Amino acid sequence: MALYKHIIVPLDGSETSAQALPVARLMAQTTGAPMSLVRSVNAIPDWQADAGLERYTASLAIAERDRMAGYLAGARLRLQKQGVTSPIHIEPWEGPAVEAITSVAARHPGSLIVMSTHGRSGFSRMVMGSVTSRVVGSVKNPVLVVCNKEDGSPMVLDAVEHVIVPLDGSKFAEAALPHAAEMARTFGARVTLYQSTPGVEYFQSHTDWGRLNGEAGFNFGGPTEMASRLGELAREYLHRMAVEMETRFGISGVAFVHSSRNASDAIVKLASECANSLVVMTTHGRSGVGRALLGSVADRVVRQSPVPTLLVRGSMVATEAADHDHTEQLAGTGA
Repeated sequence: MALYKHIIVPLDGSETSAQALPVARLMAQTTGAPMSLVRSVNAIPDWQADAGLERYTASLAIAERDRMAGYLAGARLRLQKQGVTSPIHIEPWEGPAVEAITSVAARHPGSLIVMSTHGRSGFSRMVMGSVTSRVVGSVKNPVLVVCNKEDGSPMVLDAVEHVIVPLDGSKFAEAALPHAAEMARTFGARVTLYQSTPGVEYFQSHTDWGRLNGEAGFNFGGPTEMASRLGELAREYLHRMAVEMETRFGISGVAFVHSSRNASDAIVKLASECANSLVVMTTHGRSGVGRALLGSVADRVVRQSPVPTLLVRGSMVATEAADHDHTEQLAGTGA
């Protein structure tokens, strides 16, 4: 896997974090990339040890570090017994988890981070915090997120047979295509491109077409015509992207799906219908209040999808292009 030269797996000793290991194992076994297992712990607080007795405090820190190293060594041994033959490094850290993960990622710029998440949403996550969401917002590395299953059982992914790529007509979203192509090429998987556009109900409730239609010589058409035209443009765009996947990346047989359903719901449904699938999509990497108030399709897909989601950070340049493309596309619906 040329795009990913190293695999980083953050762990915290919980069953939730360990759910990333089966997926990380599949990636390592398929690509042969070396792995780093990372675990961090905060410094021993003063209330747990007499700050005046430095030797005692230091001994507690050493004991905790040894415990972390022992846990990581056990995880490495299990991975090796399960068939991982590439090098597996253990990285015990003292300090905040996000700092540990970003530090390791900085040493391996071509790495893939594989980690799990509780799947919290909205203000619950904003208040309680989420290491996964903060990592996504702090690194340039792609992050393969495994959402915690409610029953605590690990997500089983024996192979990657299907790669789903949500698009919206923008250069920003298209940043996911090279990663999707690499996954498809590595695993011999099929690729499906997906785009959602507003339906008739949206134009009925969000436009003043009835009042404005015919005014000053403008003809906006009705909601049905608007939705139909936007869907037509989306299908033409998806067809172009399917052709580009073959000409640019050598991926043939690319399928595409368009619908007027809610984007995140449709993507999750499509993922649930495809065995051993993987969703690959871009994200702005927003966190905290910004995400809680603005929402994010990628965020909702991660929390609801029954399959792992590979999040690729889009650039600010691509974001500006996305806004421009989206404006032009909407303007074209009135033609």
